[in-house]
Amino acid sequence: MSIAPVNIAPPSITPVEHTPTKQGDLGDVFAHALTEASNQEKAATSAAERFAKGDPTMGIHEVMIASEKANIEVRYATTLKNKAIEAYRELMNTQV
Repeated sequence: MSIAPVNIAPPSITPVEHTPTKQGDLGDVFAHALTEASNQEKAATSAAERFAKGDPTMGIHEVMIASEKANIEVRYATTLKNKAIEAYRELMNTQV
């Protein structure tokens, strides 16, 4: 008895669209990062509430994905803040 190989197509991967950021003010970059973090947190909270209320269109996997997206956005904003503070301190400690 021989087993024929099964051809399994790889899952289609849709690329993530990145919104081009303008080269500009550092304050704008911080504002954008905080806005995105806030939006993702609201989306995660909304998804969790819909799942808790028994919405059949909201699965636990979607709640977890939304939660992880929010987590990533918050970590990005925090890292951005930490790097800016580190750069500021380095500039202040530079001997002129």
